[in-house]
Amino acid sequence: MAAIAIQDVTAAGGTITFAAASTSDTVAAGSRRMGGYANSEVILLYRNSDASTEDITVGSLAPVTIAASTGSVAIPVPFEGIGDASVTITMASATGITVAAIRVGATY
Repeated sequence: MAAIAIQDVTAAGGTITFAAASTSDTVAAGSRRMGGYANSEVILLYRNSDASTEDITVGSLAPVTIAASTGSVAIPVPFEGIGDASVTITMASATGITVAAIRVGATY
């Protein structure tokens, strides 16, 4: 199990670095909200170069299918309650799959 580092995206944008995914990763708990407004959002970006589709499950969210070969998906990371330090991400096979975690809104 590997912890995915979150990359902050500023208002100016920036380069995002992808890394190989594993079948069981973790990421720090996601979105921060106050009064119904998002202070920041953590989003997982996945790319698939494998010839097979893959289902990715992030915390308590329903699985998301990433298409084969050139598929890509963006999945918001849920904030699953006070004191929840991390969210687990699972998939059956991580062959050909890369991931990046970005935080939007934290540095505006």
